[in-house]
Amino acid sequence: MHRSLRALLLTLAVAGAACSSSSPKESSDGAATDTATDSASGEGSADDAGETSDAGDTTSAGSGSDTSVLPPQPDRPRLDSPTPLRKLSEYAFFVGPLRDMRPNNGVIGYSVNAPLWSDNAYKGRYIAMPEGGQLTPVTDGDEDWQLPVGSIVIKTFYFDLDRTTPDEGPYRINETRLLFVTARGIVAETYLWNEEQTEAVRFVAGTRINMQVIGADGASVNQEYVVPNKNQCANCHSRSDEIHMLGLTTAQLNRESLEEPGRNQLELWQSAGMIAGDLGDRALLPAYDKPFVSGSLNGQARAYLHGNCSHCHRTGGDAGVTGLWLLASVTDDYRLGICKGPVAAGAGTGSLHYDILPGFPERSIMPFRMSSVDPEIKMPEIPNLIADQQGLALIESWIAAMPPVACNEVNEGSAAGSGAGSGQ
Repeated sequence: MHRSLRALLLTLAVAGAACSSSSPKESSDGAATDTATDSASGEGSADDAGETSDAGDTTSAGSGSDTSVLPPQPDRPRLDSPTPLRKLSEYAFFVGPLRDMRPNNGVIGYSVNAPLWSDNAYKGRYIAMPEGGQLTPVTDGDEDWQLPVGSIVIKTFYFDLDRTTPDEGPYRINETRLLFVTARGIVAETYLWNEEQTEAVRFVAGTRINMQVIGADGASVNQEYVVPNKNQCANCHSRSDEIHMLGLTTAQLNRESLEEPGRNQLELWQSAGMIAGDLGDRALLPAYDKPFVSGSLNGQARAYLHGNCSHCHRTGGDAGVTGLWLLASVTDDYRLGICKGPVAAGAGTGSLHYDILPGFPERSIMPFRMSSVDPEIKMPEIPNLIADQQGLALIESWIAAMPPVACNEVNEGSAAGSGAGSGQ
C-alpha cells in the first residue's frame, strides 16, 4: 500500500479510541484526541440469515477490549460462506486490529484515477480473490473487468475529523461495503462500524451517522452521513437490471500502484499472475486523467463526470433514457449535454435551457444541479448531502473554456459540433 495511505489507515487506531468517548478530551501533551460525538440512528434489521443486525452490537469477542493480544487469525480470507457473515472480522480480510485494515494474504489494495465523491470520505479499496483466481481484463476502458466467482470487492468509508490538518486525523470509520461475485451475479452487503471502531456488523436497513468535525476554517460543525440501505446499492450499481462493479475498468485501474509507488498498478498485478492473459504495453492502454491532480482541463473534467455520473448516465443506467451520457469515451457533444435541452421541466432545470451552454456555466443546468443539496434538484441524486465544491469549480471552468456556440441554431438531436467535449 502507498506509504501515505498506509499512514492514514494506521492512525485509525488512535481515532478509534477518540471516537469511543462522548465528549472531547485532551491527551497528555494537550493535543486534541477526540473531536466527535458520533451516533448511528436506526433500528436493528433482520438479515437474510434470520439474525438481527444491530448497529450498536459490540458483543463479539474482543470488541471494545484490549486488542494488543489477538486470537489466531486465518492466513487467507474466508470467501466460501454460503450466506453473508454477520461480522466483518469473520471474513479475515485483514490481519491485526480490524481498524488498521492491513490486508491478509489474497487481499490486494487498489486505487482508481477518477474516484467518486462521497461527502469528503476517504476510501480504502481492496479485492479478495480465491487462491489461484485471476482478473479477466476488458481492454475497453469503460467496461468492467471480470472477477472469478467467490471474489469479494471491499470498500471502506472513513472520515478525517480535523480538517485543519489534512491527512493527519483523527479518523472515524463509518461503513464497509462488500460486493460478492456469485454464479448468479453480484450481491451487495453493508457493514456498519461500532463506536469503538473495533468491529463492523452487517446492516441492511440503512442509517444516518452524525459526526462533529473541525472544518478547514477551524470551526466545529456537524456533518451527517447517509449509509444507504441494501436496496439503494442498486441505484448506482445497477445497469440493465444487473448489478455491476464501479471503478474496476482498464482506464480507472491503469495508474501508479499503491503498493509500490513509481510502478504501474496493472504491471504489478500482471507480474504477480493476478491477470489472465497479457495486457501488453500499459502506456498504450486507456487511462483517465486524475481530477485536480494531472492532465488537461478537458481530460480532468471528463474523468470527473465519468467517475461521478456515468454509472447512471449511460445506456442501461438509471438516467440512460435522458440521452445525457457521461462516459469519458463519449465523443458526441450533444450526448454529453452541449446544447442539449432537458427531457423534463421542473425545479431541476433552474429555468435554464441547456445541460451545457458552452462558455456560460452560470446558464448551464449541469453545474446548477451539482451545486445544490435540494433533493429535488441535486445531482447525484443520492446519497450525498454535501455539494462537491472542488468538482463544481472544475466543471464550471471546463464549460467556461468552451468556445461559445449559438445553441438555438443547433438542430436538436444532433451533435453540437463544437468539439469541446470530445476526447479524453
